[in-house]
Amino acid sequence: MSSRTTMTIEIRQDVKDQLDALASGVEQSSQHLAEKAVTAFVEQELALRQSIEEGLAEGRAGDLVPHAEVIAEMRAMIDAARRKRASRG
Repeated sequence: MSSRTTMTIEIRQDVKDQLDALASGVEQSSQHLAEKAVTAFVEQELALRQSIEEGLAEGRAGDLVPHAEVIAEMRAMIDAARRKRASRG
């Protein structure tokens, strides 16, 4: 298990009240829920940034799909979805 530290933040009172209400509803501490929320945010943000960096690297390497090809594929998908919906109708 990694080491732990303390972090102090300021939040609006209404958010704190809502967090306390959520915590009591699931019988956990508001501190625990706040830690889960911060952890989820950090993990999501890091994954997003990694995905962006990978995309930029692919672009720099020339690994791209031409715009016209993407549009053609999307239009084909939309047309197929419309035909499927119409056949059910």
